Amino acid sequence: MNTSICILDIETTGFEPGDAEIVELFILKVNNEDIIDEFYSLFRPTIEITNSHIHGITDEKVKNSPSFFEKTDEIINFIQGSTLLGHNIDNFDLKFLNYFLKQELKNNTIDTLNMSREKLGEKVKNHKLITLAEYFNVVTPTHTAKDDVMTTFEVYKKLSSIQ
Repeated sequence: MNTSICILDIETTGFEPGDAEIVELFILKVNNEDIIDEFYSLFRPTIEITNSHIHGITDEKVKNSPSFFEKTDEIINFIQGSTLLGHNIDNFDLKFLNYFLKQELKNNTIDTLNMSREKLGEKVKNHKLITLAEYFNVVTPTHTAKDDVMTTFEVYKKLSSIQ
């Protein structure tokens, strides 16, 4: 059975769910490395965005966007039955998604941060996405959900090919 993989990335207003909210989500659904679908949305948080300097998302940019809660069913349906893949997904993205989806996602996950630590170890100075992108000579991430997902996908393919 070949299940699809949903590569995802979120941008947030901070580091702890509850104090911070999700302002952007991009999910790329792939099967056998072929892109089969995607989900993208900006979200209007209930709090002011104070870290626009990181991801470029401003209150002005999201003022006409839906709230995250308006999209929860769509997100849950989109990722259902898929393995979720992301860079630091286990410690960051999942924590936010579980909190704001008001349920714990039961999907299997693949974390390219853990993969990198396992397969590259000391070969790289750190295991940040940008470091891995440079190491593998793939497109570098920009702290926008879409670009970071594309970089994560490329890094995942490179890491997967290491025996």
